[in-house]
Amino acid sequence: MVELAPLASSPEVTAAEEARAEARRPTPLKDRLARWSVPVVPALAAFLIALYGIERRQLWRDEIATWAASTKSMEGLRGLVEVTDAVIAPYYVLMHGWIAVFGESEASLRMPSMIAVALAAALTAVVGRKLFDPATGLLAGLLVAVMPTVSRYAQEARPYALAAAAVALATLLVLRAAERPSWLRWLAYALVVAAAGLLHMVALLLLPAHLVYVLSLRQKKVILRWFLAAVAAVIPVLPLAWIGSEQAKQVSWIPEATWDSTNNEIVRVTGSVTVSALIVGLALLGAVTLGRRGALLGTWAVAPFYLLLLISPVAALLIHRYVLFTLPAWCLLAVATVTRDPRPASGTATSSWRRVVLPAMLVVLCAAVALPAQATNRGTVAPGEPDLRGAVTVLAAEASAGDAVGIHAAYASRLQDGVNYYQRRAEGPGLDMVFTAWPGGVPTYGRTCRNGDCLRSAERLWLVTGSAEADQRTGMSPPLKQQLAGFEQIRVVRLTGVTVSLWRPTGRA
Repeated sequence: MVELAPLASSPEVTAAEEARAEARRPTPLKDRLARWSVPVVPALAAFLIALYGIERRQLWRDEIATWAASTKSMEGLRGLVEVTDAVIAPYYVLMHGWIAVFGESEASLRMPSMIAVALAAALTAVVGRKLFDPATGLLAGLLVAVMPTVSRYAQEARPYALAAAAVALATLLVLRAAERPSWLRWLAYALVVAAAGLLHMVALLLLPAHLVYVLSLRQKKVILRWFLAAVAAVIPVLPLAWIGSEQAKQVSWIPEATWDSTNNEIVRVTGSVTVSALIVGLALLGAVTLGRRGALLGTWAVAPFYLLLLISPVAALLIHRYVLFTLPAWCLLAVATVTRDPRPASGTATSSWRRVVLPAMLVVLCAAVALPAQATNRGTVAPGEPDLRGAVTVLAAEASAGDAVGIHAAYASRLQDGVNYYQRRAEGPGLDMVFTAWPGGVPTYGRTCRNGDCLRSAERLWLVTGSAEADQRTGMSPPLKQQLAGFEQIRVVRLTGVTVSLWRPTGRA
């Protein structure tokens, strides 16, 4: 009997089987830990840096706006955004739900931003790993974590950090969708881009960077699918853009951009002039020497600033916190430029030096020179803001039942909201807010105080002002000054950016 020899397997079949077997083979624990360390280490670093002093700096004007809007009923919130802040209404809705679950402490209000910067650092690392290598990704993520602006806006109850995380995620998704196109991947990309735009509309300026990247691939199918996904992402943001254009006065304080101011905002995006001097030049060099990857990251980093300069005569929106989402690109470019060896590989030691030691030194150096900025960011009062926590401490310690409070200052309604916020958290008598007035403006009286009549029945009046004048009535509108003519000032406490004075009816002991 003749035995037949087994058929020889073709090389193609053998290679395919080996590849499938390799894919099924369990990844060693050491390799899994190394892979996960790339996003986890930067995320943990960013979170811990931001966590330090989370409640030291009191809420400032914009954060008070977040609290005031997010604690309204949904009906009240709808009424508010019909008048102002429509462009960040989705963020207010998000914070409304967050506060309902986690409360309204300073730490709680800022926690979504803290989580977002941790995600932004982690996603920066993953994008860096995908574009370059694990070491570049890890160190770029750590560089993001030590940036002063990252911890600054991690400790702020506003949407900038969330928008930055969404932009980083969208960039990772466009890389994956371009690599292995599928409608599901493009749908995920469109949803995240839409979320970025809904959180902060300026974040849509990430799209030119993604366009540059997909065009560089020269694949018609990828370009077409990206275009459809981008259009689908922009459509949900258009109604907010339309309403926001009718509320443009709320950003009228932002000056029209110039070439000089644009360059200044680029320097400010790191939060430290010294840090910017270290990384901006490296990043620009990388943008022109790293090919397709440099074009993607360079457009992500630079284009939003100059696009905002271009539209500034129509809509002035160039301010560094609005373009915080560019920071991951600056950090990726800086680290990748340091790790790039322009010469052919000349040995393991040289390669390791450039891939790890030099960029690690850059991260450590940036962290060290950023320490003064980190300390400034954690001051008890934000620069230019009033010490409302201190003002309420005075009221809680010295006010009595039957006393009333009046507000006379710029941004008077926001000052009133801030006093209300800290009064809710302080021990002491509940005080009626009898009036709120801008300097020279007609006062707005409280619900229980018709045209200021309740001032006559108040045993004493606590006046909270932004004035450092000896007479706290300086700058008041004549009708309001007339109503206070029968009061005498008996105590003055001057704090940072705010003065608290106590008044009583003339002749009353």
